[in-house]
Amino acid sequence: MGTYATVTGLAQNMIGTKFLTTTSETSVLAGKCITQAENEINKWLSRRYDIGSFLAAPPPLVTSLCETLAEGYMRIRQVRGANSAKEVKAYQETLINPVLENLKAISEYKANVVDSTGAVIPDSANTGAFQIHCSTSEYAPTFNEDAETRWKTDPDKLEDIAAERD
Repeated sequence: MGTYATVTGLAQNMIGTKFLTTTSETSVLAGKCITQAENEINKWLSRRYDIGSFLAAPPPLVTSLCETLAEGYMRIRQVRGANSAKEVKAYQETLINPVLENLKAISEYKANVVDSTGAVIPDSANTGAFQIHCSTSEYAPTFNEDAETRWKTDPDKLEDIAAERD
């Protein structure tokens, strides 16, 4: 039984796949795929969040991501036959890659995880992952590669120097 997703939840997504009993091969495979998906999710989200806080009540997004990722892993393991390479690629592109892109966006502070009330879950203070802000992205370089007559000093240069001294 998974923390973020369950075999029952996965069975509801995988129409046409028979989950006969909790000990059937399909259900056992589903449990292993859920564990693998949870491990992958924890790897990405632990950079920002205290994963232990997700154990009691996982955020809805985490449950959705886990179910989709586990389904992708499971469908790939069930592929057989002549078209297996095409099917694996299709499952990779439609199920697994979007989840990994979402996880990457969350870990890079481009997206947030919200709880069931819609409140943004705060970052953990103990992860050591801090968002980096660049202070020079709009700063004009002193020596550009164009003609010398077009070179200009950045208009904020003196203010920036003064601010660094404070």
